[in-house]
Amino acid sequence: MARARVEAKVYAGECIMKTFKQLFWTTPLALLVVGCAAPVSRDNTIAEWQQEGLLPPTGSETTRVYAAPRTYPAVEPNIVVQTDPGKNATGDLALADAIRGRVEYDRGLAPSLRGVTIEVKQGRVILNGSVRSDLDARVIVDDLRDVAGVTRITDNLEINPNLD
Repeated sequence: MARARVEAKVYAGECIMKTFKQLFWTTPLALLVVGCAAPVSRDNTIAEWQQEGLLPPTGSETTRVYAAPRTYPAVEPNIVVQTDPGKNATGDLALADAIRGRVEYDRGLAPSLRGVTIEVKQGRVILNGSVRSDLDARVIVDDLRDVAGVTRITDNLEINPNLD
């Protein structure tokens, strides 16, 4: 008889745990279904603010950050490819394209390149012309050092602070 009572209590405990597990998993699902089925009301706060003049309209402003739009590239770099007669300059042309791609859209470097000619011959880069400062010359040389295929850079740049 005592064993039957113990088994009945164990069975009752198992039933309670099974019911608890079912409630534990079905309650969030029921809340999700109820929440999705609830009617949605539109919030007209922003529309009311615009009607009352508290919120300016967007997208119709005519003021610009810059007075005139600037076009890219900022400066067309002057790059010359020199070849010996009868030699193929395919590598130098590819190097010149790589240099052009590197410096053409660089807004920080563009003002420095105005008076500079970049010559490419057999993987060597020769810089001729004038720049405003030693810093500009160093920036140009450092930027060209990072281009793959450049074997040597000859810096023939002149420093002219009055350059404009």
